[in-house]
Amino acid sequence: MSERTEISFDAALMMALRADAQKELDELPTPAQLKERYPDTSRWDARLKAALHKRCPVLKRVLVVAMTLVILTLGALAVSADFRKAVYTMIQKFLPIEMQLTYQVDGEPLERLPDGYSDHYVLDGFEMDDAQKFERAENFLHVYSSKETEESYTVRCSIIQPGQQSLFDNEHTVYETVKVGEADGVLGTSTDEHGKNVYTLSWEYQGITHTVMGNIPYDEIMKIAEGIR
Repeated sequence: MSERTEISFDAALMMALRADAQKELDELPTPAQLKERYPDTSRWDARLKAALHKRCPVLKRVLVVAMTLVILTLGALAVSADFRKAVYTMIQKFLPIEMQLTYQVDGEPLERLPDGYSDHYVLDGFEMDDAQKFERAENFLHVYSSKETEESYTVRCSIIQPGQQSLFDNEHTVYETVKVGEADGVLGTSTDEHGKNVYTLSWEYQGITHTVMGNIPYDEIMKIAEGIR
């Protein structure tokens, strides 16, 4: 049973950074390895203590300035799409739970999708399910299925708005970064009850979020994604 946790973007960011720092620490040599490489460090210890004793007030000021810069930088970049992507990547790598992120965006969001914005590539033998689809000025959802192969996929597009949420399931899904045209996307791979791969491809481009998900071949997922315009 997976654990579902709803937290703020700032909290998720701190968890991701902490996990990233822990990963870096875990890769450092162990005390035993350091002792083997540097058997006598007594002179280093004495010089280090003397330096810290003399420079302590300066070091404190430097640390305060460094922390202030970090806080200001995080505040400035928290609304950046590239920074969100970096945070998502850290979360995907280091936090093995299902997590829902809610974030704010900078600038004015689009009021509506561009005229005619839709998926223009449909797999042979697949038909849209009119009962499940919806189309609005700001978003749409299209569901397709094949009676012959029992495969299906969905296409969802929405303008980016404040308070939008993204869901990651590390317990059952493996994530990687892929290119979708000019945009960087996140591809999640999981398996269904029959052991067949299920792909979830998500990316942001020109103020719009896109998601293509289905138990169809990866090449077809990419063709559908590249046909959205």
